[in-house]
Amino acid sequence: MKVELKSLNEEAYEHRWGNILEIEIDGKRVFSAMDGEPEDNTLSRNFSDCWSVPDLMEQAHKAGSNGESFEIVKTKVSLEEI
Repeated sequence: MKVELKSLNEEAYEHRWGNILEIEIDGKRVFSAMDGEPEDNTLSRNFSDCWSVPDLMEQAHKAGSNGESFEIVKTKVSLEEI
């Protein structure tokens, strides 16, 4: 299982108000959260994918139980790559 954590590089972070976090597992986006306006920074808006964290943890646990490899890669990206 390859887990890639994507966040903005320094240039993109300075250009945009706040940061973004995306998580991909084996190339498929499974989680996304971003800083935004205070009224949008809730579990029902910008952080709604937080509800999927228990499922993602279970998926990682099952992969380990099945002997799959587990790799975490941290990547800084531009706004165009998000």
